[in-house]
Amino acid sequence: MICKAFSFDGALVYEADQAHDFNLMERHLLHEFPLCETFAINSIDPEFRSHMAKSVVTSIDKKEDNTTGERQLLETLSATHVTAFSVVDENARIFGLIVFLKTGSGKALLDEDHKRISVLLAMLGRYIGVRVYQNKISFAKNSLESILDNTGIDIYVNDFHTHKVLWVNKSMAAPYGGPSAFLGKVCWQVLFPGQDGPCEFCPQKNLLDEDGNPSKVYIWDYQRPFDGSWFRVFSAAFRWVDGRLAHVVSSADITDNKRNEELIEYLANFDSLTGLPNRRKLINDCTILIDHIQNRGNGYLLFFDLDGFKAINDNYGHDSGDEFLIQLGEFFLGIPMLKNRMYRHGGDEFVALINGSVMKDNIRSLVNFIHERFKKPWPLKKGNVFCNTSVGVACYPEDGNTSEELIRKADHAMYEIKKKGGAGICFYEEIEAFDSPANNPVLLQKS
Repeated sequence: MICKAFSFDGALVYEADQAHDFNLMERHLLHEFPLCETFAINSIDPEFRSHMAKSVVTSIDKKEDNTTGERQLLETLSATHVTAFSVVDENARIFGLIVFLKTGSGKALLDEDHKRISVLLAMLGRYIGVRVYQNKISFAKNSLESILDNTGIDIYVNDFHTHKVLWVNKSMAAPYGGPSAFLGKVCWQVLFPGQDGPCEFCPQKNLLDEDGNPSKVYIWDYQRPFDGSWFRVFSAAFRWVDGRLAHVVSSADITDNKRNEELIEYLANFDSLTGLPNRRKLINDCTILIDHIQNRGNGYLLFFDLDGFKAINDNYGHDSGDEFLIQLGEFFLGIPMLKNRMYRHGGDEFVALINGSVMKDNIRSLVNFIHERFKKPWPLKKGNVFCNTSVGVACYPEDGNTSEELIRKADHAMYEIKKKGGAGICFYEEIEAFDSPANNPVLLQKS
């Protein structure tokens, strides 16, 4: 109606995007002519932009003496006349533009026409301005949700007190049936069907300060029960759009990280050849064992050193030596008394930790059983080999209160057996009883 009443060739609505470019969103043309689909607002003279933002309705005719900015707008729109209404925000920034234009040499507008158009555009501008602003908000909302849906992080928000889900992103909702399965429902009913109350591990108590206000982000790890996946979870309290207190939960899948951590942990604590725990884990486990049995029992540390292992390497090669060590580790693990208690200390040295209601006679019986096996050949790919082992034993708490002290004394006792020909067992206390270092220069040097 406005185009026909005032002989305009067309009417256009431009909306600004996040890059401050104006994009043609709506059009009404009385006849076809070239259109400017998009243009950068910053390409227009800044002084003229300020004028448009303040004047609201702007009228420009090519026949008149125009400013730089006015000429730029006419050239951009390929028009001979432009009447425009600017949609501005609270900071006087233009985010919408309603344009009526002429492209030919039609009759000029009268002053009375300008007044009527200004009144009409003021009314039309308020209507379209609201729509443009809603589009801007919708665009921002959709952009934000798109970002949140594609970050690789699962997110949901629930009411802090009722626990009803207020919002959820697609990646979080996908395994449970989509957003509709979450929204308006209590979080634990969706995540843990059949559960009738808040999760025991829910960190909400850590999200508020003593005055009941949101505090810092709380970080924790969680394993999903139905598929075993691991997540690094970030929880925080904040105010929702309506002012209520809400709880946002975001999580990143760290299953691969956990597996890598487990692999690193395994490599740090287990011998790559035999698969037995290594010296590092021995020290840690022995310390834990001492703390556990302190004042409530005793424990034994058995130090095994092979007799004649060098000959296997020399005669058959190091591959055969490795083959023998693997076979020996499997033999040790097959003994019930040593299962989950055997360690490779390094080279051809092994250590066992034994605690509980075990007597020294039980330890001697165990070592005798082991020596009986060593009397038989060990079958390898290149032939049968014979070997034996010397065993030193340190007792807790009699011989020491630390893992290093017990290892050192068990090693000392094992060395005594080596001096006497090997293939035997010696408790550390037996050294001090009949072969004190003060009276034995060899032991004194070893100590």
